[in-house]
Amino acid sequence: YIESLHLHTKIYNIFDALSNISDTIVDDLIPTIEHRLTVPNEKHRRDAAKIIAYVTSSSNNDFSQKYKTLWNTFLQQFKNGTPEIQSTCIKYLKSYFVNHPELRTDLEDVMVHLSLSTDTNIRLQLMTQLRAITNSNLLDISDKIKQILCERARDKIWEVRKEALDYFGHVYKKECVNANWSNDIQKQLSWVANCIIHLYYQTATQDKLLAERLLTFYLMPWDVNTNDKVRVLLTLYSNVSENAQRAIREIIHSKFLFRRQLDKLMDLCLQMADLNITNDEKQLIELKLVNLVHAIALRCLPNPDKNEFVLKAFAIYAIKNHKQSLTNNNETSILLLFKQAISDGIKSKECYALANGIGQMLLDEAAKEQKRFPTNTTEEQTTTNNENNVHGQFTKMCGLIKMMFEKISTLLFDQETVSKLLKFIFERVSNEPEQSSLYYENINQLLKVFIQHPFIFNSPESLGFLCDLLKQHVYELAPILLRTIEACAPLIITSNQSNMLTLLDSELSTYLTLHPPIAKRTLYCMCALHPNEKDDILKKMIDDTQYDQFDSDQFITRLVLLGHMLKISPSALGDIGKRILNNISKYISDKRPINDNDMEENMTSSFLHGHFTLLADEPHADPEIGADTRVKRELVKALTRAVLGLRENSAGLFTVTYKLIRKSIEKDQDFTGEMSESEIIYIRLCGLSCLLKLICHPYFYTRIKPDDFLMIMTLLRDPSSTIRQRTYRKLAEQLRDPVCPIELLALLAFAAKEPEREHREQIRRSMLQIIDTRREHIKLQLSYKTTSITNGHKKTNGFDDDDDDDDDDEDNNNNNDDDNNSSSTIDEKPIDYTLYPEYSLTYFLYFLSKSPAFILYDDIEMLHTMTDYILFLLDALLLRCDTTVGLFYKGLLRSIKSSEDATISPDKEEKAERKDALKKLHVLVDLAYVILSQRASSLMICRASSNVPLPDVYFKKTRYNHFSYLPKDFKIKLKPITITTVSNDTMTPTTKRTNINNSTDTNMNTTASSITIVTTPSKSIKQKRTSRDNEDDKSTKKKRTLPTIKKRKHQTSNGETKS
Repeated sequence: YIESLHLHTKIYNIFDALSNISDTIVDDLIPTIEHRLTVPNEKHRRDAAKIIAYVTSSSNNDFSQKYKTLWNTFLQQFKNGTPEIQSTCIKYLKSYFVNHPELRTDLEDVMVHLSLSTDTNIRLQLMTQLRAITNSNLLDISDKIKQILCERARDKIWEVRKEALDYFGHVYKKECVNANWSNDIQKQLSWVANCIIHLYYQTATQDKLLAERLLTFYLMPWDVNTNDKVRVLLTLYSNVSENAQRAIREIIHSKFLFRRQLDKLMDLCLQMADLNITNDEKQLIELKLVNLVHAIALRCLPNPDKNEFVLKAFAIYAIKNHKQSLTNNNETSILLLFKQAISDGIKSKECYALANGIGQMLLDEAAKEQKRFPTNTTEEQTTTNNENNVHGQFTKMCGLIKMMFEKISTLLFDQETVSKLLKFIFERVSNEPEQSSLYYENINQLLKVFIQHPFIFNSPESLGFLCDLLKQHVYELAPILLRTIEACAPLIITSNQSNMLTLLDSELSTYLTLHPPIAKRTLYCMCALHPNEKDDILKKMIDDTQYDQFDSDQFITRLVLLGHMLKISPSALGDIGKRILNNISKYISDKRPINDNDMEENMTSSFLHGHFTLLADEPHADPEIGADTRVKRELVKALTRAVLGLRENSAGLFTVTYKLIRKSIEKDQDFTGEMSESEIIYIRLCGLSCLLKLICHPYFYTRIKPDDFLMIMTLLRDPSSTIRQRTYRKLAEQLRDPVCPIELLALLAFAAKEPEREHREQIRRSMLQIIDTRREHIKLQLSYKTTSITNGHKKTNGFDDDDDDDDDDEDNNNNNDDDNNSSSTIDEKPIDYTLYPEYSLTYFLYFLSKSPAFILYDDIEMLHTMTDYILFLLDALLLRCDTTVGLFYKGLLRSIKSSEDATISPDKEEKAERKDALKKLHVLVDLAYVILSQRASSLMICRASSNVPLPDVYFKKTRYNHFSYLPKDFKIKLKPITITTVSNDTMTPTTKRTNINNSTDTNMNTTASSITIVTTPSKSIKQKRTSRDNEDDKSTKKKRTLPTIKKRKHQTSNGETKS
């Protein structure tokens, strides 16, 4: 009846009015409404809950206090009711908090429960209500509301956590505008900022992009005045956690890199729009353009597939638009506007205005396109337009432009902002010279990011403040200031500021007498400022230095500088530098004075034999390390630097250096006899660093012996956890270079038996990253070879060409005249098979066979230990491996079984040792084959009759060994792992996402097996077994004539069992 009178929508107002007139009127209705809250009918419960919510949330009403039972029943339904009831009641939360603050405690408990609801809509509505309740005011956020917001900021649903984090951003921006923050406000802001920035480390790309956007628009709002921006940056950076600080640095760096990529993209588009380029040049530019578009979309943008298509369409349109503007003599070209918007000297607001102009131009084109092709166009017209990649794309291009300009560094950091930052630092340091160490550390970390992009300092104000800061002699900032000036040296030289150069020279001369780290950076800074006169400057420095004053506190600094000077100018300083270092090494390492005949021009006969001394108050100096140990360490490092600089001219100096390095690592008593335990660790790690530098240098790698790698193994097995952990860390740092020797990866795999599980897992993650980096490097090399072969013969993808090309390869620019000769030359140049991560198994098995604990080859307990070692390496190698890797492993193991240890002399006296080493090596090969057969049975079904080349220094080829050395009682059972294989085809941007199953139809040219074993895969295993070449037939006949398994129980006198 009520519904027929259309009064049901007003029933809430009527009930509220009656309760305000007199309580006695509604007293009789309360039991009925309370009963309605508990009936099974959901509609009745929802209507009753809505009545109570409406009445109790109204102003000038104490209904909830009078009827406690009704209020508690309502809260139970609000908390535990169906999503429909909760959604009905949640809309009144703001009215409750505004009109009835006394109910806040009850409602916050309900809100905590609602924040854990499984219904996404409830959580999303709760975020909306919280935003309205607190009105972006920090003081209104209680502990329970903070708990809700922090938890929803990590919600599994993107829309919910975006709403929570966006609210955090509004809260922070509202407060950070105030110049003076109280301690309570700063404490509140710190957890808000931490909550936002930690989002950057989530796996989803959209989370990273949201964190970047919130940083640009809320945490460090770009549109405030420059002074406030600098103040907010330093306050933010000093108040957040270490992980958040690292995320801020990564975000800033990524913004600069993205700007650099867009700048490169615009340069390629401008080259494409040039009307005077030849077809060959155009094809090469197109290759780079296609590859760059793919890289930008894949690494920097969400939804890479869609945004790659839109970005490519924008590039095509921009090139076309620029050609038209050249023809019509029109200066308003999108390419020129874009190039201007990301130029070095542009200001933030100018950049934003230009971005809006570009977006408006695209929207105008979208409106024109809409008129030409309205929504009711025929299917034929739409199809034609889609083929031209135009219809409906301009609006998407506008959105993409907005996203890209939000990501670049210019909005946050232009040259004016960095100038104000340096001014802010200078004023604070000059007014208060005694700052906390944490403040200096924060400044150092921020400037390290900017050093990688020197153009940001290219203004007279910034360069002037750098000089002023240098004159303050703040030694905590000196290294980073010197590095900054070194990076800006080309800018200073180009600006022809002679007064600044004179000022810097006078200041730098005083820094040369300071602690070695500062003096070293000063030396490189001077060479950068005077690139043409550096030889003369360094020669004069050596002539003016007395290297025989061993008891001077400047001696260590001079020794450090000498090594770096020889590395910088080996040709000019080689002879005199070698003589000085030889004389110093004789005095220090041999403990004998220098004869007068050995004296050089700048080494007088009046040298002093006192103890070595250090400069006072050296920062970061370990008090447990004495001056003598420091001198020996710096001597080894100086000799290594000199050798690396002199290379083929090092001659006898390399022998001295090599001996000192071995003495350092092996704890030679003559060299380390008087050192403490801490000093021995210090000098051994120094020797390791110097040895790794020689190993990773292409010239000296050939002079490295297998014993040197075995010497590193002693550090990996050292009882000191400090030595082990730092050794693994140094190995991982060297392996960042994808062309460093693969033996280091084999050594890194010895972490399989590290006692600390966390450290072991950390090394495993490093190994996976190293392996992926090497594979990517090899794919780029193979991609470049394939592109060079097929260059200029296909036309696809909207430009003219879509072959895969490496952005960093500049050789193509010189090969336009003779493409055939160029491609053939590149095709003939093989890729070094020793770079492949799979090849590390070769050295790993060799190093394992040399383990001091591995005494008996048939020790079952030791073989189980070796299984753990081999599994640690193979599990990392088999993850995301190539489909043909099984062929490589079989060929590799077969080659080792056909070789013996080349490091053992063939003399009769060492016959027993050679035989024992052979058994230990071959039993590990048998063990590796068993592990691969069980762990990766899907990859090991191929047959390999070819051999993989082995290093002659380690292995000497002999006849194939058919014996299996695994004990009869030795058994292992491993679970097969799910191997993620990748396509072994050299993919172009159009085929990079094709099915990996089609990869077996290609010529298998991206893994180690393709370089060392050339084969054409058969269509099936059955066909492989029926059609083999003559060599396989012969080997099969030989195997058939071997005894059966029952007959092979007979063992030889040496305990070997025939396979």
